[in-house]
Amino acid sequence: MSTLIVVVIIGFILYALFNRSEAVKNWSTLIPNIQHDPEDFYELVEQILKERKVPGIKTDRRTFKEGGVLSSHRLYLQLSRGDYIFHICGAPWGNGFFFSWWMRKMDDPLGDMLKNLPFVGKIFASRIDYDTYYRLDTDMMFRTSVHQSVLAAIEKLTEGKGIRPLTELERTADLRMIGK
Repeated sequence: MSTLIVVVIIGFILYALFNRSEAVKNWSTLIPNIQHDPEDFYELVEQILKERKVPGIKTDRRTFKEGGVLSSHRLYLQLSRGDYIFHICGAPWGNGFFFSWWMRKMDDPLGDMLKNLPFVGKIFASRIDYDTYYRLDTDMMFRTSVHQSVLAAIEKLTEGKGIRPLTELERTADLRMIGK
C-alpha cells in the first residue's frame, strides 16, 4: 500500500512538472448591449473551426477558479495543437458580453534541464531550440485560425442586432512568436 502511495505521489509530481505552460498572449473585447450563453459562443467557435478543417486541433471545456479556493468557477473553451493552448472566454459583464482568449505555450522542463548541463548544455540548446520554418508556419496557422474563428463567431452573434462591428484595431491581435 505504501508503495502505491509513493508511486501516486511521484506520478503527480512528474505530471505537474511536465504539464506546465506559460501565458504568452491574450486578446479581448467587451461588446455593450448584448447577452449570450457562453456555451453557445463556444459551440459556434468549434463549428467554425470544423468548417475550416483545421488539422490536429483538440477541443475541451475547462473550468478555472475566479479567485481563491472557495470562489466560483468560470467555463472556458480550450483549444490545443502542438505546444499551444488557447483558453477562450465568453462571459456576461454588466449589460454587455466579454470575449477573450489567452494563448499559452507548453514548457519543456526536460529541454531546459539539458540546456543547463555543464559543458554540453550549449550543444543541447542548439539542437533543442531549433524550429523548422514548417513548424513555425504551422504554429502560426493554428494561432491565426483560432483568432479568426473567434472573430467570425462574434460577427455571427452580433450581426442583425444593431451592434456596430468591431473596428480594425479591436480585431487586431499580435500573434508573432514570443522569445523566451
